[in-house]
Amino acid sequence: MKLGRFAILMIGIMIFVSASAWGYFLYYMPNMKEVGMLNDNKTANDAEAAKMPQAKKRVEKAKQMIDVKAAAWQKYVETRTPGMSLKEHGVDLSVNPWQLAVDTPKFRNDIQRAVNEQVKKGGVKVLTSPLVQRLDPNLPVNQILSTFYNYPALKFPVLVFDFGTITVQGTYKQIMDNVKAYTKMPHYLAVTDGLRLDGTSPLLTGTYNLSVVGFIRTKKIAPAVPEGGAAATTSFGGMGGPPAGMGGPGAAGGRGGMRPPGAPSIGGGGGGAPTAGATTPKGGD
Repeated sequence: MKLGRFAILMIGIMIFVSASAWGYFLYYMPNMKEVGMLNDNKTANDAEAAKMPQAKKRVEKAKQMIDVKAAAWQKYVETRTPGMSLKEHGVDLSVNPWQLAVDTPKFRNDIQRAVNEQVKKGGVKVLTSPLVQRLDPNLPVNQILSTFYNYPALKFPVLVFDFGTITVQGTYKQIMDNVKAYTKMPHYLAVTDGLRLDGTSPLLTGTYNLSVVGFIRTKKIAPAVPEGGAAATTSFGGMGGPPAGMGGPGAAGGRGGMRPPGAPSIGGGGGGAPTAGATTPKGGD
C-alpha cells in the first residue's frame, strides 16, 4: 500500500514531536531546573558574600574585646593572685602530695600573715581578727587538694575563705579606709559587706563580713598516689581567664556567691547576715 503525501507528513510530524518531547523531558527540563537551582544558590551565596565584610568586622571586634578583657584580667593575675612558689607568696601544686603536705602549712601561714597585715589597714585597732583554718595533721595527703584548694570540686584550684564577722575600732575615717583597703589586697581578691558602725564619735566600732578568694596559678597538678608511691605530674590548664561560674573581678557580690556548691569552708569565724539597716560600703572586688 502506497502512503500518500499527507500520511507521510503526519508521520514525520509525530516523529518530530516524539523526539522533541523525549529531548525536552529527558534533558532540557531537568537541565533548566538545575540551572534554576544553581542560580538560586548563586543568589544566596552572593547575599552571604555581601555580608562577609560585616562578619569580618564583628570577628575583629570580638577579638579586640577578648584581648581587652584578657589584658584586664592579666593585671589581676600579676598582682592579685598568689605566686607559683612559697618564695612568691604562693604554692607549687606540681609537686607530689607528700611535698604538698609539707608546703601547704607554710603557705597557710603566709596567708595568715597577709590577712593579719591587711586587717590593720587604715590604722584601726583589731578586736576580732580573721583566722585561716589550719590543716588537720591527720588529713591524708591525697585529700589536701580537695580540702584546702577545692580541687577537683572546681575545675581549677582556688582558695575560698569565709572569715565571717570582723570587728575593728577607730575613727570614722580609719574604719572607712580599712574597708576600702581590701580592694587592693596583694595576691588575693577580698570582699566585705554588712558594715555596721556603733559607738560615739570619734571612737567607733565597726563590724563587717569578710571573704577572701585566692586563684592558684599552676600549669600542672600532681595526681593522687598510694602511700609510698611516686607521683607523676600531669598537665593542667593553668590560669588563662575568669572562672566559669565565678566571672571575673567584681563578680562576687558577697559571701554567699563565692563558695562553689559542695566546696568546704576553709575560713574561721561564725559570720552572719548583714545587720538590717546597716550601711554597706562595698570593699573588695
